[in-house]
Amino acid sequence: MKIVNLRNVVFAGALVVLGALLVTPNLTVRAADDESELKTHIQLSPTKDRQELKPGQQFEGSFNIYNRGTEPFDFKVYVRPLTINENCTENYEIPSDYTKMTEWVNLERNNYYNLKPEEVQNVKFTIDVPKNAPAGGQYVVIFAETGKIDSSGNMAINVNERVGYKFYADLGGQNREAGQVVSVKQGAWFWEPPINGYSEVRNSGNVDFAETYTYTITGLTGKKVYEHAQTEDVLPETCRRIRQEWKQTPAFGVFWVENKINFLNKEQFKEKKLVIVIPIYIVVIFSIVIALLIWALVTKIKSNRVKFNTGKG
Repeated sequence: MKIVNLRNVVFAGALVVLGALLVTPNLTVRAADDESELKTHIQLSPTKDRQELKPGQQFEGSFNIYNRGTEPFDFKVYVRPLTINENCTENYEIPSDYTKMTEWVNLERNNYYNLKPEEVQNVKFTIDVPKNAPAGGQYVVIFAETGKIDSSGNMAINVNERVGYKFYADLGGQNREAGQVVSVKQGAWFWEPPINGYSEVRNSGNVDFAETYTYTITGLTGKKVYEHAQTEDVLPETCRRIRQEWKQTPAFGVFWVENKINFLNKEQFKEKKLVIVIPIYIVVIFSIVIALLIWALVTKIKSNRVKFNTGKG
């Protein structure tokens, strides 16, 4: 009976693993192809403003619209409520107690015509705050949409682009600042890149606050390989979800991942977790190698027993 050489089995298994590692795809981030020149391309600046307003006050504001395309365009402006839906994403249709400002905004004009390439148009508006305005925050967005406007002021051609100018107003009074970390999700195993994490924060107050979610990744030796801090506004009585990811995650590795959340001038959450990135086929190969080792060991034991019994006889 032919005896299985245990060392040969181990050597063969090691070659299989080494070969798998050598053919592991080289994951690199490729630069996006250069965009071709856009015929119609609208830009806005600034994209957001925050002001402290008082009941009975009139505020005058403005923002600029730029034509960054190669052809002239018409555009129209209009006001919408800025709210957050149950999925923690922005909504511009459903009003709330914190979007009453949509009724206070007066646009100087609604329609603008023939903005030529590289020209800029200043869009002016006023806000008339009523004397009985509620305390806390108010939030609106003023949209600018490109298209072709007919003589009656209607958009004759489908919209090409839309940009929004967000306006936050703090009316003072009895402001209430409060919030909670609802959840932070960080996986421990990833069968493929990238490593990522999620956070959800809820604002239970009546004014907005800024949340900063810092994502830090270090190697087992403690060397930092990635860090990114993302700051988002959390509107009153709404939630905000942020996703973090390390796009340059290698196909195989072991790392420490730290999730940290700050808001209302305080560190609200901090946790470090060991995270392993390993392709599923590597796991399969290791399983096969282990199975081969067990099979070889069992075969070796049986062979030794046969020899022992034969010699005894």
